[in-house]
Amino acid sequence: MSLHVYRDFRGERELVGAFDSYQDEIRFSYDPAYVRRGEDRGEYGISESVPLDFGYYEPREYAPFFHGLLPEGAVLGNLAERYQVPRNDFLAFFEKLGCESIGALTFVAEGANLADFEPSYAPLDAASIQRMRDDAEREVTEMTDDLRLSLSGAQSKVAWCLPRDIDASEAALDDWLLPVGTAPSSHIVKVARKGREELALNEFVCMDFARRCGFVVPDVALIPDIPGALAVKRYDRVKLEGHDGLVRLHQEDFCQARGLPLYLKYADAHPEVNYVQVMSKLVGSVSENPVRDRLELARRLLFHYLIGNSDNHLKNYAFLYNADWTSRALAPLYDVTCIPLTGYSTQMAFPLGEHRGLAEITAEDLERMGRDMGVPDRMLKDEARLLADRLAGIDPSAFAGQGLRSMAERVLESVGPRLTVLGSFAEL
Repeated sequence: MSLHVYRDFRGERELVGAFDSYQDEIRFSYDPAYVRRGEDRGEYGISESVPLDFGYYEPREYAPFFHGLLPEGAVLGNLAERYQVPRNDFLAFFEKLGCESIGALTFVAEGANLADFEPSYAPLDAASIQRMRDDAEREVTEMTDDLRLSLSGAQSKVAWCLPRDIDASEAALDDWLLPVGTAPSSHIVKVARKGREELALNEFVCMDFARRCGFVVPDVALIPDIPGALAVKRYDRVKLEGHDGLVRLHQEDFCQARGLPLYLKYADAHPEVNYVQVMSKLVGSVSENPVRDRLELARRLLFHYLIGNSDNHLKNYAFLYNADWTSRALAPLYDVTCIPLTGYSTQMAFPLGEHRGLAEITAEDLERMGRDMGVPDRMLKDEARLLADRLAGIDPSAFAGQGLRSMAERVLESVGPRLTVLGSFAEL
């Protein structure tokens, strides 16, 4: 088999490389002309773990990056059953999907119908909306297949588009469009399954809290006509001067950049590894401004602890490439939820200091975390005080409608004990 990989570069499609069979093995190699151009222009490859090279990469080297582009959980299982392929055969999935993925890559199988890749937009029809209300997981699977989407993560999500003059918080359902072929989407739409609709309220409130605490976060909006639906504006789709429509920016999450398989996004498989140090070293090797981004990463770890986002695994941190692929920095903060309100595990994805449980982490653990990050103690304590002051100053009455005020009150109540610990850390 042969599968070609293209990138969007300032609105133009450019061949990156290909997967080819060699003695019962599938190898990935960059196109030599692409490597020469990239080296001349000072560009990075598609991943820190798959740098520009004239040679080839074996599956153990390239698999973490490419596997990390696919859905996880139930949606992946549904697609595997539909296509009759193993869940871990990500190349088979890219033959079916890969028109609109996270980042800037497109996948074209040898002999593919190129008409399937022509960009256009289609209206969101009433039947799709009703199916999403009735069975979100099934409809997300259908849309993922029909639109050839490849959206990483375990949540049920699709990619939609709004005309740029319409704000998602004010959009009607018939304003939304479906990206067809390689047309860029503007928003990721997450849809909670029946009975878990308040997850959307939870994430909306926590993302708003993050913004009020000084973090750069994507715009989020509830879609009232679809219970449990949250629209997240894509930061990897932007408008650039001189270009019509949206332009794709490239990104990779920390698992991809570090070359780690999905199961290592949590510390369970390797409890002896200091994940905080791993993250710090990764920022040091990838970020254009490692001092700034290390402090920002430490601030985020404090916030995840404070807000109770114990699902802060390595795929929930990412690097965003600039439009020229010549620099990389921490992507905006995303996927923030107060987990104690959901019934899911309150064990952090990896230890902060000596502990993982939200109720077990101490001021001394936070101090150790700062040392593991290589962030000056006084600087991090100043940030902790600022975070505590800003969060304590949030008024739930600022959230109106759709149960948001009640959710804001519940989040703040959950935060209370951890706010005390954060205050103690700031005074150590």
